[in-house]
Amino acid sequence: MRCPPPNTSATGLRRFVLSSDGALNDRGAASPVQLLRLSVVFALLFAALWGIHTAVLLQAATRYGLEEVNRRLIMMTQAIEADLRSHSAAALSDPKILLASARRYGAHRISILDRDGRLAVDTLTRAGDPLRGITPSQFRRIWDGAAMMTALFSDRNGRGIRSYFTPLRDSDDNVIGVLRVDLELKPLEGGGAAAATALLLRVSGAAMIVVLGFYAVRTVAQRRRTAGAEGGAGETAAVIATFHGLVRQLKDKELELEHLRALAEERADEIESYNENILQSVTSGVITFNPDHGITTFNHAAERILGLSRSDAVGKTCEAVFGTQSSIVHLLDQALSRQATITRRELELTRPLQGRPVPASSRPGSEPQRIWVGVSTSLLRDRQNALIGTTFVFTDLTEIKSLQEQVELKRRLTALGEMSAGIAHEFRNYMGSVMGFAKLLSKKLPASDTGLEMIASIMRELTAMNQLIEQLLSFGRHAELHLQPVALEPLIRRLLEHVIGQTEGVKPDVDVSIPPDLPEIRMDEVLMRQAIGNLFQNALDAMPQGGELQVRAGILDRDTSVGSESGGHRKELFLAIRDTGIGIPKEKLDKIFLPFFTTKEKGTGMGLALVHKIVLSHGGRIEVSSEEGRGTTFRIVLPV
Repeated sequence: MRCPPPNTSATGLRRFVLSSDGALNDRGAASPVQLLRLSVVFALLFAALWGIHTAVLLQAATRYGLEEVNRRLIMMTQAIEADLRSHSAAALSDPKILLASARRYGAHRISILDRDGRLAVDTLTRAGDPLRGITPSQFRRIWDGAAMMTALFSDRNGRGIRSYFTPLRDSDDNVIGVLRVDLELKPLEGGGAAAATALLLRVSGAAMIVVLGFYAVRTVAQRRRTAGAEGGAGETAAVIATFHGLVRQLKDKELELEHLRALAEERADEIESYNENILQSVTSGVITFNPDHGITTFNHAAERILGLSRSDAVGKTCEAVFGTQSSIVHLLDQALSRQATITRRELELTRPLQGRPVPASSRPGSEPQRIWVGVSTSLLRDRQNALIGTTFVFTDLTEIKSLQEQVELKRRLTALGEMSAGIAHEFRNYMGSVMGFAKLLSKKLPASDTGLEMIASIMRELTAMNQLIEQLLSFGRHAELHLQPVALEPLIRRLLEHVIGQTEGVKPDVDVSIPPDLPEIRMDEVLMRQAIGNLFQNALDAMPQGGELQVRAGILDRDTSVGSESGGHRKELFLAIRDTGIGIPKEKLDKIFLPFFTTKEKGTGMGLALVHKIVLSHGGRIEVSSEEGRGTTFRIVLPV
C-alpha cells in the first residue's frame, strides 16, 4: 500500500490548531501557554516537595532540641537539689542562695514550695502561679517522693518555659519543701506553634510568589497571543526566565533552611556541652542507667569516689562493672521495678586498688578497699512521660563512717579503761596481801622444806599478774602527750635492732624502705616507741620459723574535694608493717584491738589495745589486713 506524500491532504489529520488553551500548534510543538502551565506545575510540585523536606528537618531538629532540654533540666535540678541539701534551712529563708544557684547553673527561676503549694522562697519578685503545669494531686505525689516535669508553657512575656518539680530534703532526709526549677527555652527548642508558624509562612510565601507569577505571565501571554509567532517566542523566553527566577528563589530558601538547620545543630551541641559541663562540675558522683541497666553517664566525681575510669564504665551494664551481687545492682532493680525515688540509702562498695590515691608501696595487700556511699535515685522520663532510665547521685561517706567508728570506739575504750583501772586497783590490793603473806610464810619455813618451791611458784604468778595490772592501769590512765619533732627512720631502725636482738631462734629477713626526705613528725616518742615496738614483736612472734618483715613509710596527699564544698588536700604519714607469718583469721580481725582479746596462747590481749589507744591519742588511725598462711599488715596513718 502506498503512503501519501507529505504536505498532502492526509496530513490534515495531524495538522490542527488548538484553541486559546490548546496544547500543540500546527507543527506539533508546545505552545507558550502550555509551556507556562508546565512551568507552573513543576514549580508548585517543587515548592510542595521542598516544604515537606523543610517540615521534616524542623521537626527533627525541634525533637532533638527538646530531648536535650529535658535532660539538661533534670540534671540541673538534681545538681541544685544536691547543693541545697547541705544548707537547706538557710535556703528556706535566704533567696540569695537560690539566686546564686540560678546564676551558677543557668536556671530561669528557682522556687521552694511549702506543703500547701505556696511559695516559701523564690528568685523572682513577681512570680506567677507556683503550681502552673501540675495539679494539686500531682503536687501531693511530688511531696511524697515523686518527681515531675511540666509541659511547655509561655510566661507573661511570651517566653517558652518548662518546669521540673522534685522534693527537697534536709541532711536528715526529711522533706522540707518542693523544689521547682524553671528553664527558659529558645524558640527553636520550644518548637510547637513558633516553628509551625515559621514553616507555614515560608511555604505560603513561596506558593503566593508562584501563583502571582503564574497570573502575571498568563496575563502577558494573553495580551501578546495575537502578536504572532515572534511574540510567542518572546513569551516562551519570559516564561523560562520566570521559571528560572522561581528556581533561584527556591534555592535561596533552601540555603536559608540549611542555615537554620546548622544553627539548630550548633544550638543542640551547645546544650549538650553545657549539660556535660554541669554534670562534670558537681561534687557528687552521678551515674545514669538506661532501662536495660546500661551505663550512659559517668562523671568525674564518680570516677574519684568509685576508683573507675569513665571508659571502663560507659557502655557496659551495671552487672558487668559492679558485679551481679553488688548492692548497686539490687538498688537499681528496686528503682526500676518500683518506678519510685529512693533517697539517702547507704551502701558499702568495693573500690579497686588502682583507684586509690595511695602509693603502691603503702598498700597493705592485694585486697580492694571497702567504701561507704550515700545514694539517692531518681527516674528519667521523656516528653511522653515514658521511663528512659535512672539517675544515681551519691557522695563518699567512708571518712565520715570511719570517724564515727573511731569516736564510738574511743568512747567505749574510755569507759572500759576507767572500769579496768578500778578493777586493777582492787586486784592490786588483794594481790599485795597475798604476796605479803607468801613472803612471811617463806621466812618461817626451813630452807629444806618443799613448800618453798610452791611459794616461789606463787610469787612468779603474782609477778605476772602484777604486770597485767600495770598494763590495765596504763590502758585506763589518761596519758598526757609530750609532742616533739621526731625523725622516723632512726626510730624505726633502733626499734628493729632492739626487738630482733632479743629474739631467739631464726631471725627474719628485714626490708626497710623509708624515703630520705621524709619530714619529721610531731609525736610522743616514748609512747610511739611502745606502740611500734609492740607491732614489731607481734610480727616476729607470727614468724617462729623465719620469714620476711617489710617496713614501708611515706607521705599521702589525700584529695578531700570529693563531697566537700571547700575542697583541698591533706597530708598524712603512713607506716606499714608487713610480715609473712601465720596470719589472723578473718572472723577475728574486727576484735584484735579489744582489751583481753588475743590469738596467742600466753598473750594478755592488752598489747594491741594499747597500740590502738596511742595511735588514736595522736589523732591517727590504724588499719589491719591479714590472710591466713600468708601474713598480716598493720598500717598506721598519722596527720602531718
